Amino acid sequence: MPPRPVDISLIISSRNRAGGLLNCLDAIANAARQADDLQLELVFVDNGSTDDTSEVFRRWAAVAPLHTNLVHETLPGLANARNSGIAAATGRLLAFTDDDCEVFADYFTTIAALFAADDAIVMRGGRVELGDARDLPVTIKTELEPAVLNNELHAGGFIHGCNMVFPRALVDRVGDFDPRFGAGATFRSGEDTDYIHRAFNAGIRVEYVPELVVKHFHGRRKIEDIHRLHAGYAFGNGALYAKYLFDKRSNMRGMLRWDIRQAVREAIGGQPMSKEMGLTYRRQLRDNLTGMIAYWQSTRRKTPGAIRT
Repeated sequence: MPPRPVDISLIISSRNRAGGLLNCLDAIANAARQADDLQLELVFVDNGSTDDTSEVFRRWAAVAPLHTNLVHETLPGLANARNSGIAAATGRLLAFTDDDCEVFADYFTTIAALFAADDAIVMRGGRVELGDARDLPVTIKTELEPAVLNNELHAGGFIHGCNMVFPRALVDRVGDFDPRFGAGATFRSGEDTDYIHRAFNAGIRVEYVPELVVKHFHGRRKIEDIHRLHAGYAFGNGALYAKYLFDKRSNMRGMLRWDIRQAVREAIGGQPMSKEMGLTYRRQLRDNLTGMIAYWQSTRRKTPGAIRT
């Protein structure tokens, strides 16, 4: 009898995470034990680690309650790692989380229930709770109401790459992640924003579903860490604005206009983005514009390795 098809492939990309990896992996094991009626697979992509990340994973995988696959990707960048994970995965559904996250115990059963009745391709993402109360409240999404992406909303932050699921059929429609975006790449961030935006532009329904939950242990506790993080996000968004500036299907021009209006209002006495964290719309717009310029400069250089978008 042939083996059962894999229901869900969970893809994790990691680099130099040996010290904190077991918490992430043990949470996955716990969730897998709660879903013994599902055929599960964990694809773990080591993105050029120089520590014992792969060895920690191998030792854990030897007794893991689900099938595992260790993949090595030497090209730096989260998008490259995610693309390698997709290529290695065999599941009908592809789920993504990060190596500093812990999935909830009902993670796999919730995914199966959410996608059970679909008769069309749907991309979904869920809640991202703060894992450690000592960390500053960023890179989380805690809304309790479901939502559907539309032209009035920015794809950035609508769902997060650390809690995102879609059928493999979506990859056939949309293509791979753009390796120019994301942590470790030219444009520093936004590989998930770009992918969500492309799915939406292709007519695919994108949903935020709060019942699918992970905890994020991001470790940022200093204001200067938040400033660096936010600058990277704004730079990546600027590159995305440039990428889609002349795409009539895209709402990115509207998002850029919104950023400009907020910066102008702030300059004439309006409220800053976050007084507590020292974040301003003007600084965000500056980084947006820097990202746009960097994108246009990169296209002139005809960067090799073009990706389907």
